[in-house]
Amino acid sequence: MPVKAFTILLIGCIAAVTSCKKILDKKPLNTLSEDAIFVDATFLQNYVTNIYNGVKLPWSPGPGGYETLTDVAVDQPETHDKAAGIREYLQGIMTPDNVTDLTNVWNDEYGYIRTANIFFERTANSTISPDKLNPMKGEVHFLRAWMYFELMRTYGGVPIITKSYSLTDQSFNVPRNTFDECATFVLSECDLAIGLLDGTTPVSGKASKAAAMALKAKILLYMASPLNNPSNDKSKWLAAEAATKAVIDAGFTLHPTIEDLFVKPLKTDEIIFGRSFTPGNRTVGWGMNYDYWPCGFDALQKVVPTQTFVNMFQLTNGQYPYLEDGVTVNPASGYDPQHPNANRDPRYYADVIYPGCTPVTIHDDAKSTTRTYEFWEDGNPNAQNPTKIDPKNGQTLFNFGRDSKSYWVKGLSPFFWRVETGYTFKKLVDFNGPRASFDYDYAQVLSFMRIAEFYLNYAEIQIALGNEPLARQYINKVRKRPAVSMPDITSSGANLVKDYRNERAIELVLEDSRFFDLMRWKAAPGHVDIPVRGLTSVTMDWAGAKPGDLLGKLTFAYGVIPEAEVRAPWKGDYYYLFPIPNVEIKKSNNAIKQNPGY
Repeated sequence: MPVKAFTILLIGCIAAVTSCKKILDKKPLNTLSEDAIFVDATFLQNYVTNIYNGVKLPWSPGPGGYETLTDVAVDQPETHDKAAGIREYLQGIMTPDNVTDLTNVWNDEYGYIRTANIFFERTANSTISPDKLNPMKGEVHFLRAWMYFELMRTYGGVPIITKSYSLTDQSFNVPRNTFDECATFVLSECDLAIGLLDGTTPVSGKASKAAAMALKAKILLYMASPLNNPSNDKSKWLAAEAATKAVIDAGFTLHPTIEDLFVKPLKTDEIIFGRSFTPGNRTVGWGMNYDYWPCGFDALQKVVPTQTFVNMFQLTNGQYPYLEDGVTVNPASGYDPQHPNANRDPRYYADVIYPGCTPVTIHDDAKSTTRTYEFWEDGNPNAQNPTKIDPKNGQTLFNFGRDSKSYWVKGLSPFFWRVETGYTFKKLVDFNGPRASFDYDYAQVLSFMRIAEFYLNYAEIQIALGNEPLARQYINKVRKRPAVSMPDITSSGANLVKDYRNERAIELVLEDSRFFDLMRWKAAPGHVDIPVRGLTSVTMDWAGAKPGDLLGKLTFAYGVIPEAEVRAPWKGDYYYLFPIPNVEIKKSNNAIKQNPGY
């Protein structure tokens, strides 16, 4: 087992000792052996808990994950180095040798698959009682299925390995299985998990029967999608329909509010599989607060929404603000580009921080006092008053945003830097904690699967099967969450597909969905290769402002952001899958064949 795995395991064991003191009498923790682990139910459960680290976090690879490869977000090149491979992907120069961070999923997942395989080998003749061992087996079957699913949606077919190769093994000549072969294996893993977890009491943050059912349904949707179903085999859609309906019927409901959906405790009314953020389960770096915090840490603003994403949010009358070109105002909407934030889908206010938004109170004990977030350039700035005071609480309001670089240079406004598009994310940020800490217990919750996704999945399946009324019904279920309450979708045909995909982009933003949706739909052109748009200017004119006003008159201008990542034209169908790292092909003595096009 890797040293990292043992380290995490031992930490978990120490935590478990408080409820089982007699464990301390068995063997000193610093000399714990694998033999001791596999004969003790408590130690073995901690071994299983370590395998959960093989579930890729939604912002990985950092910063921002695959969302920054799409039209909804941009990973700002001005302020920091990107994860290796993101720039190469967007510029169309991705190769098997230059995408180290993007393709780390291969090493990461196979590393934890090996840990899972060791579990099954070492527990084959276990003396641990079945009532304790079987639920753990169910967890590991689920986790191994998840990790293979992650590999499949990244690379297509991959080698199915169910034994634990060691460093002394002479040969790793294992060829790739097909996508369908992998899918069959993963579905069988889900079925095993469903059976072994049936009747167990769900534990927040752990695999359950419902989670295994949901993963099975999700895999069947991928199998039915155009990338993996070029002949549009109806039987694949019907299989996905039955599995997804079983998840819907399992008793989960939409959480009524959205502001606290991703805040502890885990909202098990909606979230089927998720976990709370802890200092121990972060990725390398600082995690969500560091990537999404307004203006970042030490002046490093990282991941920000695009104007394309902002335009996806309808007005409360159900109309899009712009026509499909993203430039022409929709005349039927009543939208005013100079009052762009009025009367928008309530999810907009929960997901995005925009110029002139309701102040967001930020508590950053590590670096500064409590403050609020703004974004503007002064049309007629007052040099003697670079900051403003909130008259209600005496709190200082700093100028964040596009003019903040000059304030930074002058030393007037610390820790703020350019926000390329004029917007930042609000979703998944914990403003009550510091922007960057390795040991702070942040309030965020990570959702890997929740019932809203499966309502949308079911709608997609019904569109594919030609049942548009039922598709609209399930899209509208998501829109009718009490805290959202948007008008019903009434469209049909191509417009229904557009509305559905738009709804999905909004509802599941930053949940590791958008990129893989575009890939499985084979819908990348026009979404991953378009220029990054945003606010090119936001000015505030204080002329006519009354005493105590926090805002003058804001004026907005929109356009392409020249400083943002230049995105190359779509490379072609081969780009729907990532290349397998050449180093892995060499390890297999060329038994593994590269994806076409690379």
